[in-house]
Amino acid sequence: MKIIKSLLCIALSLMLIFSSALYFVAYASTANYRYLERGVLTDGTNTAYYFIDKDRKELYLTGDGITNARTPDYPDADSGPFAGRTDVTKIIIEEDVARVGDYVFANMKSVDTLEVQSNLLSSESNMSGKAMIGCTALRHIQGESAFLSTDVLLEVVKGAVNAFSGNWVQLALNGFNIVRDGLSGNTLPNEEVAAIVNDYIATGEEVFLGEYSTLQESYEQRMACPCYHENAYHHNYSVSVSKAATCTEWGKHYYHCPNCGDAYYLDDIEPLGHNYVSNVILEPKCTEVGVVQNHCTRCNSNTYSEIAATGHQHGTWTVTVMAVPGARGTLKMLCDECNAEMQSKTFNMVNGVLRDYKVGIDPANNTADGIKTQLAANGYIFYIQRGTTELKGNDLVGTGAIINSIRPAAASVSRVSTVILYGDVDGNGMINDTDRQNIKQYAFFDSGSIQPGTDYEKAADLNGDGAVDAFDWFLCDGIVTGERYFDQTVDYVN
Repeated sequence: MKIIKSLLCIALSLMLIFSSALYFVAYASTANYRYLERGVLTDGTNTAYYFIDKDRKELYLTGDGITNARTPDYPDADSGPFAGRTDVTKIIIEEDVARVGDYVFANMKSVDTLEVQSNLLSSESNMSGKAMIGCTALRHIQGESAFLSTDVLLEVVKGAVNAFSGNWVQLALNGFNIVRDGLSGNTLPNEEVAAIVNDYIATGEEVFLGEYSTLQESYEQRMACPCYHENAYHHNYSVSVSKAATCTEWGKHYYHCPNCGDAYYLDDIEPLGHNYVSNVILEPKCTEVGVVQNHCTRCNSNTYSEIAATGHQHGTWTVTVMAVPGARGTLKMLCDECNAEMQSKTFNMVNGVLRDYKVGIDPANNTADGIKTQLAANGYIFYIQRGTTELKGNDLVGTGAIINSIRPAAASVSRVSTVILYGDVDGNGMINDTDRQNIKQYAFFDSGSIQPGTDYEKAADLNGDGAVDAFDWFLCDGIVTGERYFDQTVDYVN
């Protein structure tokens, strides 16, 4: 009898071993090919990772292995990230989840099991009572007793199934299975969860389709690397320039980690850009563009660009036809750069114009241009003439010359001044021996070229006593010989 019982036990053991082997082979044939949907829930401040094992119909909520996961809140049940999905029957909240916000798992009608591996139910702020609203199939809750003994979980369950029961006993009568003495089920080990999430972070892929062993192998390789810890690589790369950047081409760095041997090249040296030095090879003019050459000192390339024409910037009014009583004159504004005509207008010699004498002319600086510079006044131009001839440039201005002060804005001659240069009695703008002899003839012999009552007689009266005499000759002799100073600024005529 004992022999028969022993044989029976051996047979039963063999049957169990054989059936277990068949189950393992069958499970292995399907488990190696996995469809994992992966993603991240974040609002920029709160972040958590998830993946859905389509074969097992399990949704894992987890962190990145470094910081605790915290999901965002969602505004209502219909806007939750998984609302309306029916391909999940179990939700696993991993141990590094610190917060589950409003409506995260709302309206997941096929979820019948919630497994809590985290102590996130320790206070109301850690799991929202609205987190699982609409999960009406929920009937199984698994977790450590310390995690499931709070009123917060009760609110979560009541919100999920729209129940109004106030205690666990009543919920149990409604068919709830509350496991308080440890985790159960066949959820993935923590290291595999870490592998899946870390692979998502490393690759950025939302869907992994392929053999699960590949993912596991990648995880094992990372764990074997001496630079990999805290779910991230911490390489100590040395960096060297493999290819220098040029003006237009990217350069290349070589990165090498001496700790693990990892190495790669990266085109991450930005092009230097051209170092242009600009040189004007053609100056712009009023109506003509200029040209700038831009020469790169690095690669010797050249570009050329235009400089806009300057336009007529400044002009000077000048008299082209002098006005006389009864006939208008003509003014033109000529560009100071190119002498082109910018404007023109006519002007009058008006009645009642101020007429006077101009004294104080310096015989050492009495050219037409010199006089105009000395007379420079805002808004006026000056036209100097001897008779009908215009004096300009280096022409000397002497007794009898006329200085016309013209105001272009008023288009009229505002003043006419006759020049008196004391000692210049022939009007040539010089005080010389000819003038001294003319004054001597007039003073001593009442003869010569000076006519009484003329501007030349006024210029001969150097002491201003109303008569041309020996004293005036004496003063003129001092000017000619340079032996005596004479003040031309005295005004004996106005």
